[in-house]
Parts: sequence; structure tokens; C-alpha cells
Amino acid sequence: MKTDTLGRRLRFAPPQPRGKRIDLKERDLLIFEALHRHGPLPTHYLYEFTRHLGRHLSSFQHRLTKLANGTENGTAYLSRPQQQFASYNARCQPIIYDLAPPALTVLAERGRAHRQTRTDPFLHRFMGACVGASMRLAAESHGCRHGSKEDIFAHPKCPEDIRFAANPLALPIWLPTGSKFLVPDDLFVIQYPGPKPRFFAVEIDRRTESINSDTAKTAYGRKLQGYIEAIKNRSYHKHWGIPGLTVLTITTNPIHLRNMLRHFRSLSEPQLAKRFLFKSKSHFGANWEVPPIMHDLFGEPWIAGDGSQVAIDTAW
Repeated sequence: MKTDTLGRRLRFAPPQPRGKRIDLKERDLLIFEALHRHGPLPTHYLYEFTRHLGRHLSSFQHRLTKLANGTENGTAYLSRPQQQFASYNARCQPIIYDLAPPALTVLAERGRAHRQTRTDPFLHRFMGACVGASMRLAAESHGCRHGSKEDIFAHPKCPEDIRFAANPLALPIWLPTGSKFLVPDDLFVIQYPGPKPRFFAVEIDRRTESINSDTAKTAYGRKLQGYIEAIKNRSYHKHWGIPGLTVLTITTNPIHLRNMLRHFRSLSEPQLAKRFLFKSKSHFGANWEVPPIMHDLFGEPWIAGDGSQVAIDTAW
């Protein structure tokens, strides 16, 4: 086994098992569920999801290392995506983990797995995972309940044919160019300390596609137009059985955010402005890095389509 001068496993090395047996515990299963629900996450996010089962960070890091290196027979439950090591800050930022196939098997055997259809690039998945996990952690710290898209699909109000569809996230929309499907990067619900929950669709934008293009395969502007039509026609209610929808867009810098706002105003009526909220997070730009838990996504105001500020930490 290759080690550094202090006898530690090399951070960038492939799995280096020590041949010891791994007996899975409840905390391990919660780690698997968090990764399965959100996507690849760094150490400190996984620690926050499970800290009620142990507050010793060093022991937790050792456990993640053991689950990622596995046993001599090749049973490793976690993986360390190699793309993270291309980050300029890779040597001194928290390690990012994802699920390995044996962990998915364990979740399925215990009935704690759901369908997964994400095939988007690693950095897009990572940004979406950090956004979704931060929202969940921040909402729960404010005394709210967070429900995932799987919770929405399992609700009795969700039509049965959608519940068992191959991709229940795919929302049918009708545009001047014809009928299409709109697939959010995430869908979740926040239940506030009151009677009315709020439902959110999430769009993750790393500036890898144009805002408005007639020739590009994908363009944010076309998605925006689809959401506008879906909200006007309440097609989200027919498809998912939810009573309302707010669209959250997270991009990587304030200039691109202003361009998105300008395009939104060219497409939509003022009365829809507060149904479309925007925020920028610089951690996911070209020189990306692992972010801290982003409590501000829930606790601080977002920019609405009309430029006003809207808080989502309370119901309205």
C-alpha cells in the first residue's frame, strides 16, 4: 500500500484495502441514503447528516476512508470520483464521495433505494447535490420539514401512472414549437410550521449552455419558457398533483444572473415574477471548489424575476 511520509494512504491513489471485514452500521446506511438522494457530497455534508450518531469528526473521516477502500475481495461501498482531483484546490479541500454498486445493492435489499436516472456530468451533479443537501440541512435547522421528489411521487395526490413512470420528473409542456418534456434538476417540498407546504423545482446552471439560442441543443431560455407555460397552465398540478410551483435557478456569477433576469423579463408577465427566483454561487465556476454548507440558500433572500428580494425561509 502506497503511503505518504507520515504513513497515511495517498489522497489521489486508487482504493487500497487492508483486508479487514466491514460490518455495516446504521450510520453507514444514512450515508448511503444521503448520497443516493442527493448525489456526490463532501465529507462535511455527510457528517452533518449523521452527526446525531457520533460527533467525533476524525472517527467519521476514518470510517469514510474504510468504506471507500473496502476489503480484499473488492467490496468497497463508496467511491471517490476522480474528477474532483482536477480542482485547483484538490489537495486541501474535503474529499467528495459517491456510491459504489455494493452500497446500492445494500439499500435495495433493505427497501431504502429509489430509481435513479441521473447521467449528467460530474460537476453538474455535484453542484446539484450540494444545493439540494444545503437546502435540506438549512430547512431542518429552521424547524421545517424537507421532502424529496421521491416523497412527492409517493404521495396519494400524485397520479399513479406518473408515480410508476420511467422518469416521473419529465413534465410535459406545450410550446409554439410543439410538445416537449421539461426535466428539472431537482424537485422538493418544504413544510413550514403551518398548514401550507411549498413546492420547488431547481435548475442548476454552470454556464455550459446558452441563455438563448436557436441552434444549440439545449438553452436555458427554452427551459425558462417551458416553466412559464407550465405555471400558466398549471400542468405541474396535473402531472405531479402538487398545488403550486416555484422555480429556483442557481448559477455561478452575478453577471450571468443579471442576463438571466433580463431574458426572463422579455418572456414573462410581471405577475409571475415571484414564481421565479435566482441566486449565484461562485464556488461552482470555472475554478470550482468544494463549498461549505450553504445555509444562505434557505436563510437569505433570493432575487425574484422583477429584481425584488424574496425570502423562502417562511411561507407566503
